[in-house]
Amino acid sequence: MDKLKKLELIQRSLGLRHKLKVHESMKQPDGHEDIAISLMSKWEFEDELHAIEEILLENRKKNIAAKRARIQKEEPLAPGEKRKKK
Repeated sequence: MDKLKKLELIQRSLGLRHKLKVHESMKQPDGHEDIAISLMSKWEFEDELHAIEEILLENRKKNIAAKRARIQKEEPLAPGEKRKKK
């Protein structure tokens, strides 16, 4: 996943978090129908947020695995020794 796509997803998740905070700070609706509609909209925000978080988490796991493989492939250094720049 490219950096721009990650930034877009992070910004989108921040917007959803804000919407959820606003939603929670609002006065509870009076009627059952209004409460149901309110809950459904809250769940939509939460579901989208969880989906974005899962996508970002999968990407981070892949990134960590790649970095780990690169590190494990490197030869161990002796104490005080520095890596040669390529």
